[in-house]
Amino acid sequence: MIKRYYLSILSGNEKGIISEFFRFFLLPFAFLYFIVLLTRSALYKYGIVKRHRLPVTVISIGNITTGGTGKTPFVEYVARYLSSKKKRMAILSRGYGGHTVVEPENTQSSEDNTGEARSGVNDECLVLGENLNNVPILLGSDRVRNGHKAIRDYGVAFLILDDGFQHLRLKRDLDVVVIDALNPFAGECLIPRGALREPLKSLERADLFLLSHCNQIQEEGLRTIYTKLKNFNSIAPICESNHQPVHVENLADNRRVEASWLRKKRVYGLCAVGNPQSFSNTLRELGAEVIQFRTFQDHHAYTQAELDDIISEAKSLSVDAIVVTQKDAVKIRNKSIHDVSIMSLAIEIRITKGAKHLEAALSNLLDFNEKFGTE
Repeated sequence: MIKRYYLSILSGNEKGIISEFFRFFLLPFAFLYFIVLLTRSALYKYGIVKRHRLPVTVISIGNITTGGTGKTPFVEYVARYLSSKKKRMAILSRGYGGHTVVEPENTQSSEDNTGEARSGVNDECLVLGENLNNVPILLGSDRVRNGHKAIRDYGVAFLILDDGFQHLRLKRDLDVVVIDALNPFAGECLIPRGALREPLKSLERADLFLLSHCNQIQEEGLRTIYTKLKNFNSIAPICESNHQPVHVENLADNRRVEASWLRKKRVYGLCAVGNPQSFSNTLRELGAEVIQFRTFQDHHAYTQAELDDIISEAKSLSVDAIVVTQKDAVKIRNKSIHDVSIMSLAIEIRITKGAKHLEAALSNLLDFNEKFGTE
């Protein structure tokens, strides 16, 4: 409960005297974090810490806030785009385990043969591993080393940096920042007082902005975001996108049906994602009757006891199915599931405005790579 309250304060959603006092208390820590960021930036700017250029095209996809922004579906979107152009690529992600490196064929399950969750593998990469089973995904804090490994072992011409905006050590050819339209600037306060990973002024480094969840916000709110972004970066084009439901999959037998199956169904919504409100909105937009909606902290690893409790509650409510996100599905797929349907809702990014800007940026990279790249 305390952790959830703090996360609400972090996002800027919590109001009242207590939350304002808490933010004031955290102000010195946010200032220290700012000093660390400033020092780190200066070290790279003046060449005290070396930045590395790899002999392939590097695309960074990141954000400026903590929590879910829709970054992972966009990583998949770009990977599929490059695949359609017959380009070999790899995805570089930090993971959780420092120097852990996971080969692509091992990203299919969140658990090893003993049933223990593998350290270093984050749930976003597990989703990407399921959806992009021909794309190498390398995890580790040293992304320069992993970049060299991807070039050497897989002969890639493109590298996609998953969550790469703050990774200054590796130079990139395109810097895309994903902004969640539902909570774009998170109260404009730095960690730990807020959810900003770095000051908004850092947005001037971006080459392109992608706004996510645009169908869940009013036009006036979008105009406000445009104005703010243009204040910090008047050059970078802005694209808009929606999270489009694709299908639902039964975890018991992997059977897939259209997302419209959820219409008028009594469902128990369950998720451990950075933006649970978006998932809740999507279920309701699909016409589902959400009887119960339970959330856990982002990246939460479900225990069998928790899942048994959820299943018991769902049965008592006589729901048609428990519906989870793909991020949740990869963590519970190997658990004991009984007497209830657990369905995973798959979504993908759809560019709804500014597609020509994104197409131009990617096409320019393809042209450059064909002239000067490794292929």
